[in-house]
Amino acid sequence: MDNSPAMLAIAALQTASYNISLMYALVWTINSHYASDSTKPLTIVQLATRDESRGIHNDLIDDVLGLASSASRIKFLLEGERLDETAESVVPLTVNTESVAVEPARTIHMQTTAIWLLDSIWAYYRLERRLVLVDGSFKRNGYYCIVYTGQERDRLDTIKLIFRRLFAIYVINVNVFVENRQTGQVQVYSYYPYRSQRCQSSQPVHYATFYGGLGTAPQIHVDNHTLFFDHKLDDMHGCPLVIVTMQHRPFVIIENDDNAPNGRRMHGIEGMLFYLLAERMNFSIQIIEQTDHDRGIVLPNGTITGAMRRIVDGEANITFGAFMYSQERALYMLPTITYTSFPIVLVVPGGHQLSPLQRLTKPLGDMTWLCVLCSFILGLGLIGVLQVIVAVPRLRRFLLGENNRMPCLALWCTLLGGLHQYPARRNFARYLLMLWLLQTLVLRAAYTGELYIMLQDGRVKTPLRSLSQVLAKNYIFHMLPTLEIIFRDMLPADRIVVVPTLYKSLEQLRDDENDVVQIVAPLLQPTVDRFNVDSGPDKPHLSQLPDPLLTAPLTFFMRQHSYLKQRINKLLINMMSAGLVHRFRRMYLDRIEHMAVMRKPDREPTQLTLWLLAGIFGSIAILQFIACIVFLLELGAAAPHRQRLRRFMDAANRYVA
Repeated sequence: MDNSPAMLAIAALQTASYNISLMYALVWTINSHYASDSTKPLTIVQLATRDESRGIHNDLIDDVLGLASSASRIKFLLEGERLDETAESVVPLTVNTESVAVEPARTIHMQTTAIWLLDSIWAYYRLERRLVLVDGSFKRNGYYCIVYTGQERDRLDTIKLIFRRLFAIYVINVNVFVENRQTGQVQVYSYYPYRSQRCQSSQPVHYATFYGGLGTAPQIHVDNHTLFFDHKLDDMHGCPLVIVTMQHRPFVIIENDDNAPNGRRMHGIEGMLFYLLAERMNFSIQIIEQTDHDRGIVLPNGTITGAMRRIVDGEANITFGAFMYSQERALYMLPTITYTSFPIVLVVPGGHQLSPLQRLTKPLGDMTWLCVLCSFILGLGLIGVLQVIVAVPRLRRFLLGENNRMPCLALWCTLLGGLHQYPARRNFARYLLMLWLLQTLVLRAAYTGELYIMLQDGRVKTPLRSLSQVLAKNYIFHMLPTLEIIFRDMLPADRIVVVPTLYKSLEQLRDDENDVVQIVAPLLQPTVDRFNVDSGPDKPHLSQLPDPLLTAPLTFFMRQHSYLKQRINKLLINMMSAGLVHRFRRMYLDRIEHMAVMRKPDREPTQLTLWLLAGIFGSIAILQFIACIVFLLELGAAAPHRQRLRRFMDAANRYVA
């Protein structure tokens, strides 16, 4: 005799106190949907308000588990159980089933699949209190079934009320099982929030019917895309979504357009991306422009401002406009996946103008000047060794060449671009001379070319080059609220100023000619490039540190628990894979990046004033002064009674010149 659990369960149906077709429908749903499409455990919860219904629900659960769990493809959790995180086993909990909340659960461990057994609208109210808990047991974007066993006459009105309240808390993937009293068949109801000629709808739709029989699939009455839980956001039938955004080039550009709804149209990187989402999901766009550019912060008294307030209060569905991800925003809004990222750079003051002497040394860097000095000292040292210490004529001719009686003068002449009057005749000496001439040729060309530009430009400045220099000078950091948490540990509170928009700060940095502005501003690199382009050719460009501070991920934000997130995330992944996001980036960044790296207007030639040439004139004056001293020394050395001075000048003329 077969005593398997399945046979025992079937035998127990002889005395069942519920509709057997309802049990068959649940078994098919578990085996055909939950056990094949999900790796997570399935939670079965009965929330009956009457003792009679509670007994019926318990019998139904027992028989469903007896038939559906024999495949061992899915784990079941009942009321008062949870999945152990370490051993992955089901462990009991001490929970009062009449209470509102089960064990507080972290979001990552909240369930997304469940079957709820209800017997009245009051049982649903108990379930709803669990769904709206922050630390509840169920996510609102899961896939759920409701078995309704209420005996009231107008059960369809109860289902309407349930759907209306579920839609208000963003639970749309739910099917309700109801027994038909006349035929004994099980009817499945669902609702579609967006339908043709009907938006924001929670009206029940007769989705499917189970006609009985173990393992028999239901008859679907609508055009569905999947077997049981339909995709309800593939086509939104032109229903409007309200977005709140702001003018932020090149991410969002809002322009007047008579042919567009509300006379406003967006483009830009994120504007084009959102229009593509609207085309794929078939929804229309209603734009609310945040004219004060306030993305929103949470004040100490709990008040929310800006675009974030519109999302939290339900005035808009989605917001974007170079929104960087932050923990505070994710606490009050729901972010999508990161679809792109940009570097954050630090805009600094342009610096003070170069002094005349700085213009003579600026063309070459410190390391280059050090290498030139070392090469020159090495040459002088080698000449000194060959001339004084190791006085071997053969070795001197081998290294310096024949008839080279004034090698120091030849070294000076070749360094400054003069001729070598006594070229070497041996190969090794010629090789050394060729190396020196090649080095001086490249250095002179680089020096004179850059010096020409600097002498013709009266606005060349000395900007900051590193973050350590900025911190050492005690600049005030003007930043958006999102970046405050990043710099909070780096800077004292009195050096951080949080502003809703950085436009005025950027204008101060741009128009600072005398290096009096003591502020810096971190912001996205495309924003800097766009600001430089919008400033026009007559305004100086912003100065920034050469290395970015960090990389900022950009996302869309929507209301908490929004059902739009999963569909939008899937489309964003497809767009990134197809290269569309990269294409939109290049459409709007190529031009401004090209203009940013072009020769800036501050490099245009200006009139050579006495101040710009003061470095050259000063150097000539110093050399003229030295020449006068040498002239006086030569006159003094010509006197017969000054023999020591004559010997000193002879030695100087021989070895130095």
